[in-house]
Amino acid sequence: MPTLEVQYHDARLKVEIDDDSARLYINGLLRDEAGAGSGTQRLSSTVQTDYEWHEFIEAVVVRGDGVDVSLVANSQELAHEHYAKVSS
Repeated sequence: MPTLEVQYHDARLKVEIDDDSARLYINGLLRDEAGAGSGTQRLSSTVQTDYEWHEFIEAVVVRGDGVDVSLVANSQELAHEHYAKVSS
């Protein structure tokens, strides 16, 4: 199962992708999930990155010839990966 992970301030962000769905985890907690489909999926949540400071986190999953996955915080790309084939 393809996984994209990144540490962002004090938060660990992770996206897991398989043939059936995409899931966004923040600090090990499932925050958003979407069933698989063609095209673009957007998973999102907020995360507290500092005292009284929250940021918008988005995972963008584009399925086509393979899968492209990006993790974005406040419109800034944190990580990106291309997977040629997704399997469970």
